[in-house]
Amino acid sequence: MELKIPRINNFDLIRFFAALQVVYGHSLTHLKIENYFVHLFYGFLKYFPGVPIFFTVSGFLIFWAYDRNPNIKKYALNRVLRLYPALYVCLFITIVLLVCNSTTNLLSHQNFYAWLIAQLTIFQFYTPEILRFWGVGTPNGSLWTIAVEVQYYILVPVIFLIMRKMKNWVVLLTLVTASILANFSLNLMPENIIQKLAFVSIVPYLFNFLIGSIFYIFWNKLGKLVQNNFIKWALAYAVFVLIFDVVFEFNLTSYHITNIFQPISMVILSCLVLSFAFSINTLSERFLKHNDISYGIYIYHMLVVNTLVTLGYIRDVKYLIFTFAITVILGYISWIFIEKPVLSLKKKF
Repeated sequence: MELKIPRINNFDLIRFFAALQVVYGHSLTHLKIENYFVHLFYGFLKYFPGVPIFFTVSGFLIFWAYDRNPNIKKYALNRVLRLYPALYVCLFITIVLLVCNSTTNLLSHQNFYAWLIAQLTIFQFYTPEILRFWGVGTPNGSLWTIAVEVQYYILVPVIFLIMRKMKNWVVLLTLVTASILANFSLNLMPENIIQKLAFVSIVPYLFNFLIGSIFYIFWNKLGKLVQNNFIKWALAYAVFVLIFDVVFEFNLTSYHITNIFQPISMVILSCLVLSFAFSINTLSERFLKHNDISYGIYIYHMLVVNTLVTLGYIRDVKYLIFTFAITVILGYISWIFIEKPVLSLKKKF
């Protein structure tokens, strides 16, 4: 059955806002901003966590991309072109910053090359002790999600293969349930290496991704729930948060599930996100002019934060503003000069 999904949507704008939410949260914490109004605004913003929103959007869009063209080589190439060229340029700049700020010769340390190999592959979460001197202690800690995203990419063809042999809803709901239970169980474990590795894998976050995937697979039935219903879902999410987080004080903002209301909250938030994607569909085009700068913002913002922390530029709102301005500029440069030209190569393969 053909899925009648609007080609014009606001996904680029959603990713832009999600990236800015991550920048805001990290800047607030690491730059030690103590302004009352800045924290008050974050009290609202924290209910729209950027990383889970990214995962849900990815679940919808990656399923859509693979379903349109299930050629594995083409699919893999497109995913590599989307992630790695911009990431490698960012890595080069990171190396320059590290070398310039180090008091020792980093190039003489074996652990530096182990870190370099990790950054070039899918182990971006790895940071050796020799690099803890810079900024907040990790050169680009946000990149742990790259490993998770790559795992999503690998899993999608496998899920489609399984769905050919089993009912779609059985496969997807089984995986969602398993992921939620795994997330909850991991939080009951004492902190150890297994738990740490699990939290940089898809296991505890797969349900976020698959919420988006479920909406894609069952779009002809579920699409009507979100299309042009942004206000309704915004009100539903606001009421849910007010009741269960504000009044009853269940934490709904953590990635780590500790109560039953967190996954319910994530489902409602995902509906809100997808509803925004398909309500007033031209917002993204009008605002961003087809410039998808969210990835650049995401991969560069911690370089800006780490540089400011190293220089001692903290505890002032102007540094928060500076971080936003420089990061958005870097994101735009990355899109115009690296990502967009590289993505145009898709048509040549």
